[in-house]
Formats: sequence, structure tokens, C-alpha cells
Amino acid sequence: MSAYPDWVLKHKPKGTYVNYQNGKYYLYAAHSERIPGTDKVRRVSDGYIGRITEEGLIPAKKKLGAPVYAYEYGLSFTILLLCENIQTGLKQKYRKYNNYVMAAGMLLFMYGEIRQEYYESSWVSKYLPGLDMTRTPSEDQQVGVERVQRMIAETLRRHFKESYQEAVSLLPLVKVVCMGSEAKIAEVPEGVKEFLELHQISFKEVQYG
Repeated sequence: MSAYPDWVLKHKPKGTYVNYQNGKYYLYAAHSERIPGTDKVRRVSDGYIGRITEEGLIPAKKKLGAPVYAYEYGLSFTILLLCENIQTGLKQKYRKYNNYVMAAGMLLFMYGEIRQEYYESSWVSKYLPGLDMTRTPSEDQQVGVERVQRMIAETLRRHFKESYQEAVSLLPLVKVVCMGSEAKIAEVPEGVKEFLELHQISFKEVQYG
């Protein structure tokens, strides 16, 4: 007869084994392998499944295999989408510094100042990667950054009209979560969903431009 209670055996399918320790039952996946040079077989563990209780199986918490990062997405992507003409103009005037001027102008608009931390926590850093926001811009570049800030504000005011302030407040609440090569839109708060639906804005999947 089995040494385990029926409520334990209920959650012990084929290909698993139970480890009883300190009054608790732990379930593991396993397979058998023949020991080379002998007729003996050994059990090889394939990982922890969960803990068995009388109420049922408590699954093991999934361990994340890669660091998880969250980025502000909604406002930065909306700006990049609506202000494509600004980027085009910067390429002609600032050449290799056009991405810096655009990103710095966006940060100045969104946060009121230009900081590396803001850049790295925003989708701006994924769309316009590899920028050093701690550098001191030239006088001409600084003029461009401030002009980009004003142009972004004007563009969003024209697009959202009386809902401009609400857009600036709510859109940053749309986040993207990245783990390894995967990127997904995080669950959006209900109030933000209503605003997006009202203005026919869709963030169904992450876009890189």
C-alpha cells in the first residue's frame, strides 16, 4: 500500500514523485534513466511542480528567466506618431544629432527636464536608442530642443483640442513590459481605456516605428 494519503495520490500523475518534508508534500516531475554499464535505473528530477495540500495543488511560482523592464509608452508613441514631420525636418537640419534633439525635446515636453533616467524609462529610448541625455547640447541644438518641445505641444493641442490636458495626463499610464525579446502592453486602467476608446486610439500591440 502507498504511504501517501488519497488526497496526495489524487494529484500525483504518472511521471511525477512526491517528496515528504516537515509535514508537507512536494510534487516533482521526473523521468527514469538507465545507469550506464548496469541494469539499474535511476530517477531524474525534471523540476518542482508544486505543494499538495488537502485543499488541492498549490502550483510553484514561475521564475522569470530574464530581467523585466517597464516603459512609459502611450504618450511617447503618440508623439512619435503625430509628430513624424518634426523628425523629418530635424534630419535635414541637425543630421547625426537629429535623434538627440528629437528625444531631448520629447523629454522636455513630457517631464519638464532632460534626464537620462527619464529617457531610459520611456519608449523614447527604444525608438531612438543609444543616446546620452547627460551631454551638454550646443547652443544651436538647445534652440532645436526647445522648438521641438513647443511643436509637440502645438501638434497635440490641435489633435486633442479640449482634451489636450487629459491626454497628457492619461497617455503616460499606458505602459509596455519587456522581458528578453518579448514586449507587451500592460493592462490599462479603466479610465484610460475609456479615454482611448473615445479618441479612437489603439495600443493593441507594441510598435517600434
